Amino acid sequence: MMTEKKRFANYILIGIVLIVSILTFTTNPMTISHKINEIVYMVIIVFLLIVVFRKDTKLIKIKEAEQRLTTLINSMVDFVNFKDGDGRWIEANEFGLKLFQLEGVDYRGKKDSELAEYTSFYNEALIYCEVSDEEAWKNGKTTRCEERLPMPDGTFRVFDTIKVPLYYENGMRKGLVVIGRDITEKQITEEKLRRTEKLSVVGELAASVGHEIRNPLTSLKGFVQMFRTDTKDERQKYYYDIMLDELERINHIVGELLILAKPQKISISEHSVNTIVKDVMSLLETQANMNNVALNYEENENHFIECSDNLLKQLFINVIKNAIEASTPNGEVSVTVKRHSPEEICISVIDNGVGFSEDFLTRIGEPFYSSKEKGTGLGLTVSMKIVEQHGGSMNFRSEKEVGTTVDIILPITHPFLSNHA
Repeated sequence: MMTEKKRFANYILIGIVLIVSILTFTTNPMTISHKINEIVYMVIIVFLLIVVFRKDTKLIKIKEAEQRLTTLINSMVDFVNFKDGDGRWIEANEFGLKLFQLEGVDYRGKKDSELAEYTSFYNEALIYCEVSDEEAWKNGKTTRCEERLPMPDGTFRVFDTIKVPLYYENGMRKGLVVIGRDITEKQITEEKLRRTEKLSVVGELAASVGHEIRNPLTSLKGFVQMFRTDTKDERQKYYYDIMLDELERINHIVGELLILAKPQKISISEHSVNTIVKDVMSLLETQANMNNVALNYEENENHFIECSDNLLKQLFINVIKNAIEASTPNGEVSVTVKRHSPEEICISVIDNGVGFSEDFLTRIGEPFYSSKEKGTGLGLTVSMKIVEQHGGSMNFRSEKEVGTTVDIILPITHPFLSNHA
């Protein structure tokens, strides 16, 4: 870019050329009045050149400042948007344009509802922005809120959005500054921390009382079995069977608590996920038949990963069993194993059962939180811990009266050391 000194030199050169031209083309006799006129012309030319130079300098500085501002907002990982008092877009950074699929659109001077016509996917989201902006104007001060924005891949991103209304001295609307920061990962991290704290509490509880419960439980179970064997009264046998079932249920709960209470040493080696899944489905086939639910398995290429086969069996038993129990009569549970990425595989368990509400999905996996009448919620808590031990993730998608899909994503190469706690 031309420096200020060079531009000033150019203006001086132009002034000299103009003055010389006036002197050269003057043909009238050089009277005193003519000389005065020439001097006046020269002064006017110099004055005009100085004025033009100053205005040009200011304009260049404004453009430089605008360029710096544009570079700044485009380097931000937040959505930044400036609107006028009528809600028309003045400036938006590249992140925001890409976020709303408005790249290449001449957005300046258009309202959100007008820009909504350029992107079918974010049509409703942009229209809602006008409603949200109006709330900020009514508040008359900086407004902060969390907004969930859908993504083309079916997920949602959460934005911490700040809207700052600006006014003229007479109170008229001047403009609106909108800044949205993606806090999705932060919320996920906070949620993981909360769950870890809850697991820690459950673990401490289990460690202190688990064994104390199991020891008398074994004695009670033994005596009930002995009484059942000795009695000939069928009515009493019926009651003893109920007692044994309930004692077994308590024993199962204590077992799950103990799994959460102490670190489990796992041995990692290469196993076929397809084989593990098929073994589990064979094991649960009887329960599926009793619930009048069909089990389907989609066979494709065999996938080998580094894992603990015993823990994965427990994981798949918990998830598939939940799907069977959530299914309606004549329902269907489908299991697929496929490549999720070059480094990961995805095991999907899909049922067409009762489904879950969005509120339930936000708390899924919490200890003692379950949709079942006699459920403890520990099964999914243990399952999520097993997935975490393998460096994977579990994703839940559900719709009431439609069904639920559980995606278990596991790395092919185990990210941790073998035989770790």
